[in-house]
Amino acid sequence: MELANQRNDSNPVESHIRPAQQADASAITILLRNAAFTHMHVDWHYPSDWLGSPGFVLQEKVEKQTAVKSITKHFFGDQKTLTACLAVTADPLPAAWVRVAAIGREQDGGVLLAQMMEPVVAYLRETAVTHIGWLLAQGWPQAWTAAVGFEPFTAIETYVKDDLTLPDLPVIPEVTLRPVRSEDMDILARIELDAYDPLWRHSADALRLAHHQSSSFDVIEYAGKIVGFQFSTSGSRGAHLARITVDPRFQGCGIGTALMVHAIRGYRAKGLRSVTLNTQVDNPASHQLYKRFGFRQDDYRLPVWRLDL
Repeated sequence: MELANQRNDSNPVESHIRPAQQADASAITILLRNAAFTHMHVDWHYPSDWLGSPGFVLQEKVEKQTAVKSITKHFFGDQKTLTACLAVTADPLPAAWVRVAAIGREQDGGVLLAQMMEPVVAYLRETAVTHIGWLLAQGWPQAWTAAVGFEPFTAIETYVKDDLTLPDLPVIPEVTLRPVRSEDMDILARIELDAYDPLWRHSADALRLAHHQSSSFDVIEYAGKIVGFQFSTSGSRGAHLARITVDPRFQGCGIGTALMVHAIRGYRAKGLRSVTLNTQVDNPASHQLYKRFGFRQDDYRLPVWRLDL
């Protein structure tokens, strides 16, 4: 009789937005696996790297166990369920990216996103973030993104080289190529600062993470000074040129060409057969370099949306 009475109790459900903590890691993993809508753009990180940051929030539903003698209350306490999460981080300032997002179900998804964005945007403004980028994967409702203030900005497209042949290009004798060293990272971050708009820069910390996960990471020196670098990853058959950056003061001097030649020779030495890369659709200078090496545009594109704060 006691159990039957407890089943008739009406337990109120409360929901709230709060920062994600280390203790939430398992529940967030389950949410990302099962949610109706998910977004992941973590680069060299893991989502857990941002747990504890005010830029990583979640929505939690709490079912209050009100029955005085509730067995569930006695053994488990109030029942908590994660229904959504959002992580937006800046590395480096002043731009940030939406790194992780999940909405458990479509119903009220736009409302949930807006509720999570509110404390995140407030925090980012306090830390001098000026804009947020969102690389929209297929399947994420663009209407939700637009409703919280994001607008279409550009797109990322893929280039493919189906073989590793090299064009007949002049050699620059004055340059030296070598593997990156740990003490180079601050210099490379300064080159990134000069070469790219804020949304596209890598910090020294991000470059260190990339170094640990890349199959090749090389710098190019001119007159003893680092003027550019490349790093790549590789799979069973092909390479992916993840980054090629040239100091703006040395662009147009063949530095990018020398980096590309060195990278492709390295792929061939590893027994790879092809290479891909990603770039912005509005970057004609790099498009010209890639086409000189026989890359072709793939049909795959991902839109980038932007929110100015």
